[in-house]
Amino acid sequence: MGLGIDFQELLCGPKISWKNKTSYTKQMSRILIIIILVCANFFLIGSLVTAQQKISTNSKKSPIEITAENGIEWHKNEKKYIASGNAIAKQGDLIVTSDRLEAYYKNSDKNEENIDIIKAIGNVRIKNKNAFIEGGENASYFLGKEYFIINGENIKLKSKENKLFADKKIEFWRLENIAVATGNAIAKKKNEYTIKANRLAWYLEIVGKEEDYKIKKIIGFKNVKIESENEIAFSDKALYNNNTELCKLFGNVKLKRGNNFLTGDYAEVNLKTGISKLLPNPTNLMSNTEKKVKALISKDKNDSNKN
Repeated sequence: MGLGIDFQELLCGPKISWKNKTSYTKQMSRILIIIILVCANFFLIGSLVTAQQKISTNSKKSPIEITAENGIEWHKNEKKYIASGNAIAKQGDLIVTSDRLEAYYKNSDKNEENIDIIKAIGNVRIKNKNAFIEGGENASYFLGKEYFIINGENIKLKSKENKLFADKKIEFWRLENIAVATGNAIAKKKNEYTIKANRLAWYLEIVGKEEDYKIKKIIGFKNVKIESENEIAFSDKALYNNNTELCKLFGNVKLKRGNNFLTGDYAEVNLKTGISKLLPNPTNLMSNTEKKVKALISKDKNDSNKN
């Protein structure tokens, strides 16, 4: 019945004669086809299981699930998994996507494989609640501290209303809701302001049912430049409070409006009212340093021509 194969002959060895050589060849061809189909089916099922593998973490939170189009390799001696081809790691509302993922683990006392570091390589994209990070060339996620470092030349972190850019790295602390951009850092709020500096620190809070990220404050370090609708401000350091929309500038302050300049050591710029104040530095009130401020007001060319 079926294929008509005598498995006893297959195991013990068939009696072959020149007369039944053709029949024997047909039988062996059928057997070979069956073996190929079984192996192919086994390989396909094995690949699917590997690609959907779940791996536990060293935290009490939900486990990490890693999937990949080209499968997952287990390097036992190096204690790591490698997922290739549109690799995705999920843990709760955190999703990390890249061309390749490397998950490093440690063995617990219960002989469980607990992942403590995930490295993403190539086309890195990260989603955390309603914040998105993209443009990273590579990234590392340290699960114990819930800390990310994303490296690249064109990295962008964006929420519903705000964007943060960097051409070197962006660091993100999930528990503290802090993001730090390094390398030509730029912070933008739609239709309101642009803050540029060598390094910018975002302090965030999660608001609303949609759990959107809102800016609490921004700190800028070195070569700070703030652009609003009517004014440009420069300083060594800046502190912006989103609730008051007041930006405090420290060190080598220069305020530019049109062709007019105000210079000093400290200023307060209200991005809501458009009022700027150049004041003595509050940190130097007890010192004997000069507390004067200076204004350079250009004369309109048309007025000079009238004289």
